[in-house]
Amino acid sequence: MSYLPDHFTANDWTRIQGFIELFPLATLISHFENEIFTSHIPFIISENKLLGHINKENPQFQHLHNSKVELVFHGGDAYISPAAFPTEELPTFNFAKVHVKGSVSYGDDQELIQSLVEMTDQMDSDFKLAYTHPKIEMLKHFIQGFEVSIDSFHGRFKMSQDKSQAHFEKAKVLLKESQTQRLDYFLNSLQY
Repeated sequence: MSYLPDHFTANDWTRIQGFIELFPLATLISHFENEIFTSHIPFIISENKLLGHINKENPQFQHLHNSKVELVFHGGDAYISPAAFPTEELPTFNFAKVHVKGSVSYGDDQELIQSLVEMTDQMDSDFKLAYTHPKIEMLKHFIQGFEVSIDSFHGRFKMSQDKSQAHFEKAKVLLKESQTQRLDYFLNSLQY
């Protein structure tokens, strides 16, 4: 059995792009001097490249330019109990993730500002960020815009596709319910 059977993987760019647009916050993974660095960065797609920005105080900023990176976009996960099905199954985890590997290059201030405006346009229909917003001028000295040139990508969508149609549909419902319940529990436990 291969690690990722074909029915759990996706290599179609249109499908991957749609997933990234729905779940734009990625784990950015890089390696420098025998240490692994991770950050959580939102990305937008522009001309088949991914655009993001990073705080210059972030330790990852020091080595990111010209680095190879991996991005993991997260669409959810859930433990799937055998108790939910009439047939005998084993426990499993279902998940939706996209992995992108590529190379980073830093941009200039104009590219940073353009990416901030484009990101806001794509993610927010209720607020329009102007290129001349005064906070951009203040913040641009503290953040660095960058692009990831995509070398490879694939989706890992394990949703019980190897089971019956009824099982597959039930597993999707369980994932949705699990996400909602766990998020509610976590949010209710936060203190301020």
